Amino acid sequence: FGPSFGPTDFGSSRTNSRGQGLTTPGGHQIAQSCAMSDCCGAWKGLFRVLTSAIRRGQICSPLCEMTEPLPDILVEYDVVIPTSEGDLLANVFKSKSMVKNGEKHPVVMCMHPYDNHVTPALGKTPLKGCPQQYRLVPQAGKPRFSTQTSWESPDPNFWVANGYAVVNLNAPGYGGSSGTPTVFRDSQAKAYYEAIEWVAAQEWCTGSVGLNGVSFLAITQYHVAACRAYGGKAPPSLKCISPWEGATSPRVDLFMPGGIPEVGFPAFWWATEVQSALTGKPQTFIDSEGAIPPLWHEHSCHFWTEKAADLELINVPMLVCGSFSDHGLHSTGSIRAFAMASTEEKWLYTHRTGKWDSYYCSEVQALTLKFMDYFVKGIDNGWKRDTPPVRLEVRSSRDVVHEVRSEKAWPLPATQYTKLFLQLDRALGAQPPKQPAEVSYSGKGGSAAFVFPFTEPTEVTGHFVLELVMEVRGAPDMAVFAAVRKLDKERVFVPFRGSTGLTEDAVTRGYLLASYRDLDSKQTIAHLPAISYRRLPVTPGAKMQL
Repeated sequence: FGPSFGPTDFGSSRTNSRGQGLTTPGGHQIAQSCAMSDCCGAWKGLFRVLTSAIRRGQICSPLCEMTEPLPDILVEYDVVIPTSEGDLLANVFKSKSMVKNGEKHPVVMCMHPYDNHVTPALGKTPLKGCPQQYRLVPQAGKPRFSTQTSWESPDPNFWVANGYAVVNLNAPGYGGSSGTPTVFRDSQAKAYYEAIEWVAAQEWCTGSVGLNGVSFLAITQYHVAACRAYGGKAPPSLKCISPWEGATSPRVDLFMPGGIPEVGFPAFWWATEVQSALTGKPQTFIDSEGAIPPLWHEHSCHFWTEKAADLELINVPMLVCGSFSDHGLHSTGSIRAFAMASTEEKWLYTHRTGKWDSYYCSEVQALTLKFMDYFVKGIDNGWKRDTPPVRLEVRSSRDVVHEVRSEKAWPLPATQYTKLFLQLDRALGAQPPKQPAEVSYSGKGGSAAFVFPFTEPTEVTGHFVLELVMEVRGAPDMAVFAAVRKLDKERVFVPFRGSTGLTEDAVTRGYLLASYRDLDSKQTIAHLPAISYRRLPVTPGAKMQL
């Protein structure tokens, strides 16, 4: 059990999609760069996703189960919600019996760019079946939802049956909604704020709204709960949020972790989920955001500051999912949201299965319903009394849950932070080496691994920090990729589930571009370093602390 890591020469063909367009402070170009080469590397990744799905037979046998809409559901498509950022289109699902009896509905709501028309019920999905992602991305099981459920959104069957209306809203510039298409911008949060208040004011609504949804649908919740356009406040009618795995600082969590540009997932996301949902032409999006997502790493700090939610201003009750199986996407941001939100009414649910398997499973549906019933309906159902602050799932491998237990806080109060040192014999030891030593390896595909044998059962939960003294030879910069892997007694790799369908992930991982090694003193806290994104010079042959 231990870390392995390696520097990567930016001149190598293995990593040209990870290090393009980087220059030293003196202006020296360290990698041949152009938008075309970035996109080519990204599209190659997308092609691999497609070919893998074909080999698995998943294209024709998608990994999900769909149910027909309940007879009691009354749906209104393309309800126009006016906002200062444009007229937005919403699908509204109500209970026929509640409408007939003159009963008002509390609301579960979501907002996203994915076009709420793309559902099997409307025949807008590929082959008129499930959302296309279930044909491409491996799942842990088969998530179950109704044919009226759009991508990563609340299932109307579940919520209407439990006395709620569901409002599924297209963000400005997407899915027929007018306005400018943006991503995680203040204008988007402003529109969401105004839409929530419009819904709450309708005669069929009780005036109480809760938010729910996965990924982008989680991120928009953070932003509207601390809406900058309205003084960092939440809408008055917003009673609670339930963000299910959402990045909170996109540059740090996803697009440029450790200063290394990520172009693979952004290309997949743009091509399969965003571009086709635009109300207008892609150029409108490019004019708004400056580039398509795979090229966002070229933007300045100001661009990213607006996209990071003001978590410390969130004061509404929050049930947040912090997955351990979404490294490089939502894991870090979700747990950061729980730690930094100012509200004292917050709960963290952790797991290491697939995000959609978890979100649509009966346990999570029941938990979320109890949360919504307490805060949106005002039912005294013992939520605060019965629900621990942290639900912790501990796994011994990808498919084996070792324990599920309650905890009082995150990080866990009983955590024993243990310092280990790299040894010359490729071990990890409790004491630093007696003599200075060096381990070297090739930056073109090489690596170094250090092993720590456990002599008794040990739980490892929380934050890892790796501190290295390194130098690069023969190249002007290097990217370091570190992974903590578990080995069994025979030293065979033990896999865990990872992001976007990865079935053989490490325990955790980290990334750092040497020229981005400068730490942000304001953001760095114990056991959780944060880089400043300020470039420092890299001198070949000179030691650097990473």
